[in-house]
This record gives sequence, C-alpha cells and structure tokens, in this order.
Amino acid sequence: MRRRPGSRSVAPTCCAATFLWRNCDSTMCGRIASDTPGERRHCCHTERRYEPSYTTTTECGSSRTRGVGWRFMDRLSQNKERRRMSRKRMLLFTIVALLGLVTTMAPGPMGIAPVAEVKAADPIVVKFAITDPGGEANSMDPINQPSGENSIMVNMSYNRLVDMTSNFEILPELAEKWEYNEDATEWTFYLRKGVKFHDGHELTSKDVVYTFQRILDPKRAGDDTVAGSEGAGELAFLNYDGIIAVDDYTVKFKLDGPAVELPLMISIKAPWIVPYGAKFADLNTSGNGTGPFIPVDFKPVDSPHRFVKFEDYWEEGLPLADEIQLYMVVEAATRASAIKSGEMDFVQIIDFANIPELEADPNIKLLTSGPSISMLGIMWVDTPPFDDNRVRTALKKIYNKQTVVDTCWLGYGVIGDDNPINPQQPSAWRPESEVPVEADIEGAKALLAEAGYGPDNPLKVEFYASEQFPGFLCFAQILEQGAKEAGIDFTIVTSPVADYWDNVWLKVPFMLSAHNQRPPFSGLSISHSCQSKYPETHWCKPEYDELLVKASRTVDPEERVAVYRQAMKWITEEGGDIFEGKFFTVAASRANCSGYTPHVQIARFDARRVTCTR
Repeated sequence: MRRRPGSRSVAPTCCAATFLWRNCDSTMCGRIASDTPGERRHCCHTERRYEPSYTTTTECGSSRTRGVGWRFMDRLSQNKERRRMSRKRMLLFTIVALLGLVTTMAPGPMGIAPVAEVKAADPIVVKFAITDPGGEANSMDPINQPSGENSIMVNMSYNRLVDMTSNFEILPELAEKWEYNEDATEWTFYLRKGVKFHDGHELTSKDVVYTFQRILDPKRAGDDTVAGSEGAGELAFLNYDGIIAVDDYTVKFKLDGPAVELPLMISIKAPWIVPYGAKFADLNTSGNGTGPFIPVDFKPVDSPHRFVKFEDYWEEGLPLADEIQLYMVVEAATRASAIKSGEMDFVQIIDFANIPELEADPNIKLLTSGPSISMLGIMWVDTPPFDDNRVRTALKKIYNKQTVVDTCWLGYGVIGDDNPINPQQPSAWRPESEVPVEADIEGAKALLAEAGYGPDNPLKVEFYASEQFPGFLCFAQILEQGAKEAGIDFTIVTSPVADYWDNVWLKVPFMLSAHNQRPPFSGLSISHSCQSKYPETHWCKPEYDELLVKASRTVDPEERVAVYRQAMKWITEEGGDIFEGKFFTVAASRANCSGYTPHVQIARFDARRVTCTR
C-alpha cells in the first residue's frame, strides 16, 4: 500500500466511491476510521469495488473493517446472534434487497449482471492566490524568469538536477548522486532512470548537457529564438565544452578551476532541465518538463493559470492534487478576503497588516518562512546624479533601517546592509551589530554639499515604486520623509503592480526592486555581474567579477568566504543598492488544506504535496 510520507502503517480498508484509503490505529477503536487523501488505487487488492464503509472500527490493527458489501453480511450475522428473525421478515428483507440489485444493475454479456458502477471521486482542485505578476513577459521556458509569478509556473512543470532547502542544504532531484575528483575540477552526476518528460520521452544526459549549454550561450547551443539568459552570469564558472554526456545517464562537468560548492551553485532558479534541442519558441507557451504538473492552454496574462497532474511523474504517489489553479491577486486586502471566505485554498503572501484578523480565524492556518525576499532601492551608478558615490551614500543615510522593519513589516523581517547578503548570515562581511541603523541626516547633508547640492541647488530625484510585495510603498514614504529632512526634492512615482516589471523595472535610474534570498555566489552575481541579464544598478566592474570567480575556485571555506566578503563590502560602500532588508514570507491556508511550506526563495514553489479535503 502506498501512503503519504510520515504516515503510520495501519490496516487499510477501502472506499471506492472516493478512491481513498481508510486507516485505523489502536487509538481509534469505536470510532470511524479516518481518510487519508491522495490515494487513487483500486481498493481491497481486487478489481471489485465496494461502497464506502461507515461502520465503526471494532478491531483496530486488523483488516476487519468492511466495505458496504461486507457490512451487509456482518449485520445479518449480528442480527442472528442478537435475536431470531421471523421467516417472514427474513423473506421480506431478501426480496427487498434483490429488488434493489435488479434496479441498480443492468445485465451484461450472456445475461450476467456486472458489478454496479460507482461514481469516481471528484478531482482534487486546489486554488492558490499569488502575487508579483510578470505580465506579458511570463513564459513556460525556464531560461528567464523576471517575476515571482513566472518562477512559480516554472516550478510546477520542471525539475533540476538538485534541489535546495531553505537552509541551503542540497537534495537529490533528477540526479540520484554525484561525486567529484580530488581538486573539485571534475564533477560527475548520475541521473535517475525512467524519468519522463511531459511529451513522453525519457530524460537522458543529452537533455542535461543541452540545458546548461543553452543557459551559458543560447545561440551557440542552437537556440536563436531567445535573447540571452539570466543564469549565464551565475554559471560563468562552468566550461561550455566541459559539459559532457558520458553515457545516457551520466553527466560530467569539467571545469577550468575548482568549484567545491558546485551542487549548490547549480541549484539556482535557471537550470530547470528542458529537452534536447528545445527552443524558446517551442517552450514559451507550452513548456515541456519532467515536473509534477502540466500547463493547460497557457497564456501569459491568464488568471487562473491551470496546471493538471502529470500521471507519469517520477516520484511515486505525487503530486497529491489533480489540478492546481494559480490566481493573480495583487491587492493585499482581496487576498485576505479570499482566504477568509474560502474562495482560495492558499494565499502565497499575506500582508502583515492582515495577520491579526487571520490569526483569529480557526479556519485559517498561517505559514511563515525565514528571511526571504529583500526590498531595496536601486540607483544606476553610471547615470547622473547617481554616478557620484557621494550622492549614493547620502541616500543610504536618510532613513532608519529598524524603522523600516518595524513599521513596514510589523517586525516580520530583518535589516539589510546595502548589499545582497543580509548581515544576519554567517558569511556577511560585517555582523548586524556593526551595521549603522540610525538615520544620519547631517552626514547626508555634508556629502550632498561636497557633491555641489544645497538649499539653492537641491538634489532632485524621482523614485519609482509599486506595492509588489508587502511594505514597498511604506519604504518609499520613509525614504521620502528622510529626503525632505536632508533637503532633497524627492518625488514618488507610483506604478500599477501589474505593469511594474514590464514597464518600469530596468527602465528608470531610481526605483524599487526585490531579490530572492540567495547564498553568496548567487546573490552577488545575479544583478551585479557584467554578464547579468538584469543589471539593475548598472554595476559592471571586471575586477568584481574576478573576485566572484576567485571565490568559486577557492577550496578552503574560510578563504572563500573572505573573498566573498570583499565583494559584499565593495557593494555596500560604492554600489547602487539601498537597504536590502529581507522580510519573512507569511502564507495562509484553509484549515482543511495541507502540504505547502513557503520557501525562503520565493522563486522556489513546491506544490507536490498540496491537497485539500472537501
């Protein structure tokens, strides 16, 4: 018998009308056995299907609990022992039972009546309210994922070689195991056998090699339908020609230098495995992965996006749901109302202001991650007035970091240090206790005066913002208040949430942005490498890139962290990032639903075990 991970092995009885296993244990004698959802097997080890059993369990731990067909006979024997039935009553009871069978069962071939047809269970359809819309840029090709919405959909349909937990621990996924040579310049991954893509063909090493080569250089790999890859900068340590298919189920990575963290370094959000030769034009609106769900009639701006269970998914017993529906709900109040009313089964992100009312609702469960999504101001370091580091530093001084956490996130977050690695991490270049927290208005005024700004010539800036995530507009208002105290003419330009990533992000020199929680090698390269697909601050320094490569090839852990810290310090002191504090993701589910845990990387969305009982 298949059972959910973590469930106890107990005596099964069947419920064919719902295709559920019923379980009982020693604590449940005298009560109705409980349902374990998600099992879709014929019951009782036979093709015969019984009606649901509603009898109480009198011998828990055995298989004495019966289906309706057996229950009928049990009652006859029990009644015989309790009292004698008159022959007339017995004859009448038998006639009624036979008449019931005749009316419900039509004769089959040769006049033999078949077993009565039992209505199949309703499919398990789960509704998710999500946010951070990608608009027309949404795609089922995982090579570029510019929004949270896009990443969620990719997660539904694809797998990577390895997965990463919220604690940055690496787990096998399409690769069962891996090994490396003495100096970590060669890594060998062994693939699972029998894994199928949605189009039915089996995964081989050829698909893996193509996926990584396409990320590094799409045109060279044969895809001239996509303009660049967001993972190219993060995977720059790989050698295009050194990615080799040893045989159908073995892939080797030969590197130009050591990479002792390679499994962690390839767990970024880009290398979801696609079929050999698949191009953007092929994957854009259809997708073709090995993941648990298949998209249905995908369109970039649809709501809901529908994903149905992939029946040949390689993890036995998963996914539990038959269909996941993703609804884009950008308004925080609407998301809260939807989970309270039961219109939605899950909400991906709850606004912190809605937490008290949802905590008080017995029909709702709140689910919290660790520090997950960063909030930051972005300045183009090559564009006036932000090309002057005195101006950039002044803007980093005009607000209180803890006030942002307490006011905008109601304490559900941690402060940042103006670089992608938050100071609470062990690898941070300085600990949280050494990070300046208080606003320094006088210091900001002095720097602006050095840069030529003052009462007669105030610095004028337009700051583009949108409530993509909780607290974003609040942060913009705190910056505005501090700017006025420093004599800065600061204007907030608010953009509609649905249009922000398409029409504002990367298109203006001063704006709000958000980053996933990432380990150092990834967090420091995703938008700061010269090869970055998303050069938010226009920070491109070859010496900086050399630091990242050096760190990736440094075998000694302490020496490697020391190199990363140089890069962090450089961005803090000269970069175009403001704040980079991270908030905790608070999700919500209905009490009758389970199986979802928010990841510290919002780009990682795992719906394999999501289910609801109705």
